[in-house]
Amino acid sequence: MEEDNKPNIEEQDTELTQDEVQEREERQKAIEAIKKFTEEDEEEDEDSLGEITLKSIIGGDILQSRFMLHQVVFFMFLVVLAIVYTGNRYASQQDTLLIDSLKVELQEERNKVLTIESDLLNASRQSEIIKLLKANGDSLLLNPTKPPFIIKEDDNQ
Repeated sequence: MEEDNKPNIEEQDTELTQDEVQEREERQKAIEAIKKFTEEDEEEDEDSLGEITLKSIIGGDILQSRFMLHQVVFFMFLVVLAIVYTGNRYASQQDTLLIDSLKVELQEERNKVLTIESDLLNASRQSEIIKLLKANGDSLLLNPTKPPFIIKEDDNQ
């Protein structure tokens, strides 16, 4: 029986080696496939950068190149930045227009105040008040005929 066991063990050893050989072959094929795939990717990257022509730009083929696909996030950032910049510029122009219109309005109000102030100053003069009172005939006030005199105080009192 010992002899019967030996050939079985040898058969198992040969089967294991055949399994190992098959496994090694599969690993080798997988490694070769990965190498081939990565080499194609590298070639595509190099080719996609070198094939920029007017026809590819106009036809839109350039947008499908690997370089462009890797830069999509950056392009999206640029678009958002352009939108924010445009919005900010529009808002600042609106603010500038508002400031200019408020300056014009302020100048108009200043002119009105100066006109009213000068009218009041003119109307508050003594001669103008007397003319108004004479025109209405409501007052018994008259122009003084004697000049004003100064009242002096005695230091003793």
